[in-house]
Amino acid sequence: MVRVEVRRFARRDLERVVAIERASFGKDAWPPELFLEYWRASPELFLIAQVRNQSAARRIAGYSITRIDWRGAELESIAVDPLYRGRGVAQALLNATIVRLRSGALRLMVGTDNEPALRFYERFGFTRVRKAPRYYGAGRDAWRMRLELEPSRPK
Repeated sequence: MVRVEVRRFARRDLERVVAIERASFGKDAWPPELFLEYWRASPELFLIAQVRNQSAARRIAGYSITRIDWRGAELESIAVDPLYRGRGVAQALLNATIVRLRSGALRLMVGTDNEPALRFYERFGFTRVRKAPRYYGAGRDAWRMRLELEPSRPK
């Protein structure tokens, strides 16, 4: 684990966030304009995780985007630079999101074949609610997952 600091996204972070997105999702990566739309719609829940490198400079290692609508909170995307995976970055982002939400429920979608992500979310207490056929396209199903939030519940 590295020391991770979480803060809100700023416009100057866009280039680095897009680079993490492309490294994480390849041809399925979101375009830069979509990140700006999420930022405008929910700036308090578009979070950046920074780590310190050997020279004590801060480097953006990941991001998460959560949106709130009439149905509640939805984790729209979370991604960590491949160089920083397994070091607590995603955990710090999810903890910070939960603290900001405080109560209610947090929903998300995750590919049925994405075993590392399924294990990660289940460790946090998310449960599989239902399968969504073809959510990510032909032959690419997803699980709808849900976490009931309680005040002061971060892992």
